[in-house]
Amino acid sequence: MSLQDWLTFLRHCDRGTAVPLIVVGAALMLFGWRMWKLCVVASFALVGAAIGWKFAPAPENQWMFALGGGVVLGLASYWPVNLAVALLGGLIGGAVVAHSFEGMGLRGPTLWCIGGAAFLACTAMAYLNRQRVVIVVTAFLGAALLMSGLITLSMASPTLFGALRSVGSAYAIVVPFLLLVPTVMSSFYQMSEIRRLGAEP
Repeated sequence: MSLQDWLTFLRHCDRGTAVPLIVVGAALMLFGWRMWKLCVVASFALVGAAIGWKFAPAPENQWMFALGGGVVLGLASYWPVNLAVALLGGLIGGAVVAHSFEGMGLRGPTLWCIGGAAFLACTAMAYLNRQRVVIVVTAFLGAALLMSGLITLSMASPTLFGALRSVGSAYAIVVPFLLLVPTVMSSFYQMSEIRRLGAEP
């Protein structure tokens, strides 16, 4: 599911959807390290649902394939959750790098090679630094949900949403920046909480 697909999905959502997106996003940004296993399983379920939705043979079967893909990948990530968090870190890192280069006009096999290399590098780093990756992944997921809720609210004002969309289309750095800032803030907050409590995620 691409960014454009996600925006289309948000456009068809009711404005009331923004509230749970913002609440869950803020909760993940503040307390994600406490419930990281649930976050990893839910993330793989979302990835599976997106794959099922994308490759469904017919539009009327999309929800069924999305549900099936979500259940399969969610269950598959439940038992090896320590390895799954490394794969999730690799997927997020690879996707962010690929999206950034795609925004700069890169296409085709070169983009796939860069994205694949970023996936392998981020997966290896995630495996070696699980605690930090747990924090960054939950911070990123929380930031993505929070921004999705705010975008849903902005869609109530066509002028505001049109301005945001035009800026995002004109400057490739805008979308990564909007996700990066709250992710970094959440990561620092969660790290400080772990040190303060002497806990281990």
